[in-house]
Amino acid sequence: MNQIRTILLWATLGALQTVHAQTAPKKITFTGAARSYFFGDKWDQETTVPDTVTIPRLHSGHVLADLGMHIRPNPNMEIAGMVRVRNDYGGFWGSGVSFDVRQLMVKGVIGGVVRYQLGDINYRMTKFTMWNPDQELMATAPTIFRQQFDVLNYDHFYDQENSWRQQGGAAEWGLVFNRWIKELQFHAVATRNKASNNSNVNDRLFAGGNVQLVQSKWLQLGVNYVNLFDVSGTSRNQTLFHNPVLTGTADFNWTHPKFTFHSDVEWGNSKTTLKNDSEAPGKEGNFVEANASITQPAKGWKLFGSVSKVSVGFNSPGAQTKRIDFSGQPEAFQRVGNEQSLRPYSVLDIMRESAFYNLQLQPYLMEFAPKYDNITPYGAATPNRQGFAIGAAWHNASKTFHAQLQQTMSQETKGEGTLEAREFQRTEANIQYESNPAKTDIRKWAIQANWRMDQTNRSGTEYYRGVDLATSVGSLGMEFEIFKKLDVLVGWQYIAYQGFDFTAVRNDYAEIFNFIEYDVDGKEIITAGGLRYRFGERAFLSAQVNLFDIQDQKQAANDYKVRQLMILYQINF
Repeated sequence: MNQIRTILLWATLGALQTVHAQTAPKKITFTGAARSYFFGDKWDQETTVPDTVTIPRLHSGHVLADLGMHIRPNPNMEIAGMVRVRNDYGGFWGSGVSFDVRQLMVKGVIGGVVRYQLGDINYRMTKFTMWNPDQELMATAPTIFRQQFDVLNYDHFYDQENSWRQQGGAAEWGLVFNRWIKELQFHAVATRNKASNNSNVNDRLFAGGNVQLVQSKWLQLGVNYVNLFDVSGTSRNQTLFHNPVLTGTADFNWTHPKFTFHSDVEWGNSKTTLKNDSEAPGKEGNFVEANASITQPAKGWKLFGSVSKVSVGFNSPGAQTKRIDFSGQPEAFQRVGNEQSLRPYSVLDIMRESAFYNLQLQPYLMEFAPKYDNITPYGAATPNRQGFAIGAAWHNASKTFHAQLQQTMSQETKGEGTLEAREFQRTEANIQYESNPAKTDIRKWAIQANWRMDQTNRSGTEYYRGVDLATSVGSLGMEFEIFKKLDVLVGWQYIAYQGFDFTAVRNDYAEIFNFIEYDVDGKEIITAGGLRYRFGERAFLSAQVNLFDIQDQKQAANDYKVRQLMILYQINF
């Protein structure tokens, strides 16, 4: 007889909750975090005419506490809530204090069969259906800079599982079989993406699910479906957006005494329509991606590769929405110079400015910064790309040293503005070493180095200019424990971009109708040093000095320096 059981592993607040544990959990537990964050910035810009308007120094920061409570009224239910209390520096006697509800959630099990969750949930599926790709430059950032990225990621509910924070409900259940098939898993989710204004904006929902067939530990098959759509009748606007995405997946594993082999493939299509709009064009697209790797655990070697093709019409809001909204403006030194012109954004803003970050799934492609990433600005689901990648990785027996090298070659599936497609190349290399944690008689220390080179090319003619845009990113980070739990942190990151490309201008239907010349020649360098004291695994105090320098060879007026003092106290409980 078939047996029914719950399959999903919940990861709310980073903790796995098991309903039928041998030791019953406490009925009430408290969780949360507290933070004190301070910036002292000094502006420095050389100009022919002295700047008498821009304030040369800015002090900003805040202190906050996230107070959460988990209540378990019975073994099959849990209620979680979290309140944020924040006070910005400079606010006295309550004038700068704000109170926000950070999370409300109920989860449990119905009849010992269906596991559900309602309220604020973190959810992900596949890289082409629902996935939150990392922001630009985070992957190569040394530890001393990752502290600021971590603050932004925590505030915007970005976790290491690449999930999106949504408000709605999810349910999971499964079937276990005696023969031929090991188990069949069912997952469903429905969230509210945008609320109606009771006038001309409809309710917009994001819903979907997947069915996962686990044949054995060697083979798994899956079907995934998601749809971002407007709900008819929730406003007077009769134009309704619909964007279903349907994909299939296959995962194969094979183990040999000396090596292991893994491969997976995902393929599917999307369809974007605006119902009741006669001028709206229909758009369809498809994709396929296959990955394979072979590992020799005893020797520490791993070889991997992938091939992919994503058509120009593929549109998947759950997977292509970016974390960074490059249409925003920096808050610190937003207007500079005697004319008080808007300051262009930089990597320093990406690391610290909350105003650049996005929380909502977007129906169409967002703006991106070609100088930082012109190849995969929307992650693996970036449309109009086809190509392959190969790489190799190695670690020593104690796993203290890791090295990886990867090469990506791709091009457009269809030329933009011309019949000729742009070609892309990316070379990545990184190494890291960390002292053996098993040896307690030595001080902890670590070093990491990353390098990435991107190249975009397309030949030109007498009618249009050729494309030649190059971006190089290098970083170096070091950590040394000079006394017990007291670390010295050092970091350096270099970003250089030079060349020419065209950026697309899109209409309300996300169709390209024009191009803007994109001509850059500059570099950004950030150097940092500081101290960090670790009170334990969940708390630390860090103080660092960041020296930032940006040089723009096209517009010297955009050259400037920022000298920054950052103090961060972080505790999780």
